[in-house]
Amino acid sequence: MFKTALLYPVLEEANLSVDNISRAGLSGRCAVSLGLHQQVHVSFDEASFRTAEVRWINGSRCGLLLEEALPWVPGEEPDANAAPEKYEPRGQRLTVNFFATLVTSAPVSIGTIRNMSLEGMMIEVGGGVSEGTRLLVKTRGQDVRMGRVQWASGGMIGVFFEPRRAAAD
Repeated sequence: MFKTALLYPVLEEANLSVDNISRAGLSGRCAVSLGLHQQVHVSFDEASFRTAEVRWINGSRCGLLLEEALPWVPGEEPDANAAPEKYEPRGQRLTVNFFATLVTSAPVSIGTIRNMSLEGMMIEVGGGVSEGTRLLVKTRGQDVRMGRVQWASGGMIGVFFEPRRAAAD
């Protein structure tokens, strides 16, 4: 069975100076101009990405709500389905000081993965994706990965993932 892939053509990539984090989100400073409710992608290891929504902006500062909770941050998040009249405290926040990578993208398109390996994928697309395009590829059960279209022909593209960077000694 073939898997569906969401393809996010990369528009901008920048450092995000993270100063506050919780299981559900983070805040920090970024030089990229963002809009409220814009979908962005964040990487803590420069290899896999997490989808987030811009929830607030104040100058170069922004707050992001992550699509999936961060399992390595302690604490519990409030119940999102709690009764509206019941007060739920916000999740525990930690003060931090590290950099992440923030990526903005063009509107998502959908493709079908025809084959894949550790290094890349062949994806059937409706068109409009050209050679050299950097993409974030998101599919169920896999990390969201950054890659580059190496070839495009007959509604098919070959995406080769950017190599994972080795940890600094």
